[in-house]
Amino acid sequence: MNKSSPLYILIFIVAISALFGFGVSMVHYSTEDMLARNLTLHRNRTIARAFDLSVEGKSSEAYQQAVATAIRDTVNIINNREWELFYRTDGRDEVGFIFTGMGFWDRITGILVVSSDLQEIRDIKFLSHKETPGLGARIEEKSFTDQFENLPIDWDAPLAEHIIIGPGDTPNTVDAITGATQTSMALMNMLNEELNAFRKAQVK
Repeated sequence: MNKSSPLYILIFIVAISALFGFGVSMVHYSTEDMLARNLTLHRNRTIARAFDLSVEGKSSEAYQQAVATAIRDTVNIINNREWELFYRTDGRDEVGFIFTGMGFWDRITGILVVSSDLQEIRDIKFLSHKETPGLGARIEEKSFTDQFENLPIDWDAPLAEHIIIGPGDTPNTVDAITGATQTSMALMNMLNEELNAFRKAQVK
C-alpha cells in the first residue's frame, strides 16, 4: 500500500490511536484501586487536621481509625441542598461541613469547622483547589489557616462581612494572602455565603 495514500494514513492513525488508547486504559484500570485509596487517605487526613484529631501513626488505617472514633459523618438534604456534615462524638462542641465555590481560577473545596453555637470558626482545611502555585495556592499554608482558629463570626455585620479576609482590625478579620488578592476575595465571599447558608439550614 502506498504510504502516502489517504487510506494508509487513516489506518496508521487509527492503529496508533488504538494502541495508545489501550495503554492508557490499562494504566487507568491498574491504578484505579491505588488512586481510590489515596483519595480516601487525603480525605481522612484533611478531616483529622480540620478537627485536630490525635492520630497514632501516618498510615491510611491510622487516619481512618482516628476519624471513625471521633467523627460521625452524615449527608443531609436541607433546604434543597445536600450537606455533608461532620459531628464530633468525643464531647467537643464542634461541627464541620464541606464548603465549595469558585476561587480565582477554579472551584475550591474544603472543610470548615465551627462551634456548635455557630459563633466562631474553629478551623479550615482544603480538600482541593487549582489556585496559582506560590500565590493563591498559599491558602493551604499553616500561616494562613491558623488565623481561622477560634475566629469569631459577626452575624450582625452585612453578609459579605461575617468574616473579613483583608485589611481591618475587627476580631473577625484575617490577613489576606500577599499577591493573591483575587483568591483572597473569592475565598472570603465563598465562606460568607456558605456560612450564611449553613446557619439558615441549622436554624429551624
